[in-house]
Amino acid sequence: MTIALVFTGLCIGAGIALAPRVVRLIGRALTTPPSSSGNTAPRPSSPTRSNFPAGTGRHVTPDPLPGRDTEIRARVAAQSAPTPATPSPHLEGVPDQLPVRIKQYFLARSESAFLAALEASLPSGYRVFPNVRLNDLFFITTKHPGQQKGTYARLRDKHVDFLVVALPEHRPVLAIELDGASHDNVQQQYRDAVKDVAFRSAGLPLIRLRAEVTHTPASLRIVLGEHLSIGRAHA
Repeated sequence: MTIALVFTGLCIGAGIALAPRVVRLIGRALTTPPSSSGNTAPRPSSPTRSNFPAGTGRHVTPDPLPGRDTEIRARVAAQSAPTPATPSPHLEGVPDQLPVRIKQYFLARSESAFLAALEASLPSGYRVFPNVRLNDLFFITTKHPGQQKGTYARLRDKHVDFLVVALPEHRPVLAIELDGASHDNVQQQYRDAVKDVAFRSAGLPLIRLRAEVTHTPASLRIVLGEHLSIGRAHA
């Protein structure tokens, strides 16, 4: 019992003697700034003159991921990158590419000039479509398999230069063919004869005009007047 009392007294005395030193250490720790050599993460630098390229006067956005791992940067870049188009599945017999390119002009110069004059000659309520396939214009009415095949073969790979339709139903009203020098050979005359029979059989007017003649909106109104309501529209 006596030994315990003596030990307790020594501890109390030592605490009293060390108290001023402990207080000084605590005060020094509170007033001393943290060392830059520690593991504390650095603060992001605020925009300074170094963030402005010389002579530009524009602010350069700081790196949003300072000190991050390269893998994280790659993942962020992959997420923000546009998704590439998925290639079509490869089918047997279908090549990866074909030897084709876009035509520089969809219409020849004479066809383009005629189309502009034709559109200017039409009243409101009509529209023109160039290079219309006959198979897209006509139905084959026969049920006989042989006649169906023969009619389809005659219409295949043939088109009419210009088709005029009435709006809003896009109902075919008439067609126009521009006959140039190529229409004077025997093979082209046969193709033209097939077109004439097809339009006559369907009851759709086909007007043939010479390509080398200069056509104006006024001259075309006269030609088309009997098929369209042009006289009343321009009266």
